Amino acid sequence: MKNSVIPNNNVIPTNRRCQKDEAILKVGSRFRGNDIQESVIPAKAGIQVWVTFIFLFLFSTLSFAQPGIKDFSNFKKIPVLDSGRLKPLDTFARSLLTQFSGKDHYEKQEASAFLASLFFNPDTTLNDKIFLINNPDIAVALGITPQQDRRYTPNQLQQTYRMLSQLQQAASKIPEKERSLAENEIMRIFDNINLYADLSRSFLFVFPQSDFTINSSATKAKLGLPLNQNQFSFIDIALKADKISVNDPELAQTASNLFRWSQDYKNLPFNVIPSNINSPLAGGGSWLSPWDALTTDFSNEQSRQLVILWDNIAESYVQGNEVAFNMAVHLYLNDVHDLLNKDEVKKVDKFPLELFYQENSPFTWSIMFYIFAFIFFVASFTSSKPLWYNLGLFSVVAGFVPHLLGLIMRIIIMARPPVSSLYETFIFVGLIAVFLGLMIEYFNRQWLGIVTAAISGTALLFIANKYSAEGDTLKVLVAVLNSNFWLATHVTTITMGYAATCVGGLLGHMWLVQAIFKKDKQTLDKTYKTTLGILGVALCLTFLGTNLGGIWADQSWGRFWGWDPKENGALMIVLWTALLFHAKVANMIGPLGLAVGAVIGMMVVMWAWFGVNLLSVGLHSYGFTSGVASSLIVYAIVEIIFLLVATFFIFRKK
Repeated sequence: MKNSVIPNNNVIPTNRRCQKDEAILKVGSRFRGNDIQESVIPAKAGIQVWVTFIFLFLFSTLSFAQPGIKDFSNFKKIPVLDSGRLKPLDTFARSLLTQFSGKDHYEKQEASAFLASLFFNPDTTLNDKIFLINNPDIAVALGITPQQDRRYTPNQLQQTYRMLSQLQQAASKIPEKERSLAENEIMRIFDNINLYADLSRSFLFVFPQSDFTINSSATKAKLGLPLNQNQFSFIDIALKADKISVNDPELAQTASNLFRWSQDYKNLPFNVIPSNINSPLAGGGSWLSPWDALTTDFSNEQSRQLVILWDNIAESYVQGNEVAFNMAVHLYLNDVHDLLNKDEVKKVDKFPLELFYQENSPFTWSIMFYIFAFIFFVASFTSSKPLWYNLGLFSVVAGFVPHLLGLIMRIIIMARPPVSSLYETFIFVGLIAVFLGLMIEYFNRQWLGIVTAAISGTALLFIANKYSAEGDTLKVLVAVLNSNFWLATHVTTITMGYAATCVGGLLGHMWLVQAIFKKDKQTLDKTYKTTLGILGVALCLTFLGTNLGGIWADQSWGRFWGWDPKENGALMIVLWTALLFHAKVANMIGPLGLAVGAVIGMMVVMWAWFGVNLLSVGLHSYGFTSGVASSLIVYAIVEIIFLLVATFFIFRKK
């Protein structure tokens, strides 16, 4: 536990100009180890460059009389190692804000700009409403007035931190599986406020602190520090550490403070400095936080220069000097790139694509177009003109394009099939369902496929959004799924089977609704045959996927079948769909029975898809999800009520 929840840096100077030989940024020069490589510029051209620089400097100073950087385009690209994945800082910032507040931005401020404020001027974020508390009773328990938007400031949580800590300690004694939603919420809030505090300390080493006060002019002259300044920063003193003598009483206390700070702020969760050292702090010997680079790897000239560049980035930000800020970030990106290994270079080269994906939210566009398609379907009841049909078809295709492109971008970024988490499987199943809807419409041309695509695409993407609220959706694979071959064969095939079964269930709903409102026999017959065909596709895909899963299990665990809950769930889909076909061939069921069976089949899919994970047993229990039991129960009750009501009205009309 650090000294306090919120750092004691209430006053951050905005005009610190501590001179450091190694830290001076020069136009036409950059750091390379111990040498400074100067660019050779002709005299006349050199004058033009300096005039241009002075103009830009003056312009930037006038434009930003109040601190505030507007251009974060390079800052977003800084590589961060987080949760086992090398990602752009913008993704880290978006995930952080999503984890805190449920949104990937704060008001009109983009995530990277907020993170810069948290790093370099954390006091400006103390009154930002960034912490989501869903349960108003928790706010009341903490002595906070519940807010309608359910979001609270760091200041509010700081004032009630002692009570929050007591509640967290009590909740932590309860086994995780036995905790209530409120208790899990308390754990989440506690972790979030501590993460906020840790990140706000990430660059305290940049700013002058009372612990590093030197009044003696002789001592300052000896260390090469400015004589007109008494308070210095951690990095000011660290850069002069070789000149510090413990025999000097004033420096002895400073050295003691230096050591204490290095211990207090180690292991902070912002790993941005690539390092060659092999220590637990480096997470296996690859990336360090700036604090850990200062305290464990500062003798390494490359790490030293990267930390100094962070110092320049922070000072430029606080001063509002956008030219200097972006110049320092640019130099930092170049220096980091030179230190990356081949695998890391490949990942960093994909950052522009990841930034494009994050900024454009392709699945949000898809949801919008799918909703429009359904609206046009409803509007078609007011007129038989082909305009509504054409608009509906266009909207589904327009939604399908960003849906497909979004998945392709995820495949390229992660270099694997997009079916490794519930979030991804919902998106993938939604894509397949929309594709099947378009195929149905190609052969049917009577709104059936359009409505199927619009409803399934919208519903599945909305459900996916629920899981995106957990933070970064581009996560590394859990060990049990770490096989691109089997992800591309077994997992992809079985999830396509899920999609086909869900489309069959949706068609079953449509047949029942059509039967209630006495659609003509030809329309009912088309829906019935389409449902039968889609269920046939579902049976083939789930049967193939289940067998491929058995082969994978044999390779991984030494047995083809072990009656694992997940395996049983897949088998239930195969058996139920096969049962419907056998019953149909034996004339045991007709169109009504098939429609009801298709709806029940979708319920079986929901159980096999993620319901079995609630059991938390078996080799397939990788912790995909939690807390969905109530949603599953509600869904099952709604479906049962629908089937009972629908069959009642159908029999009554007969």
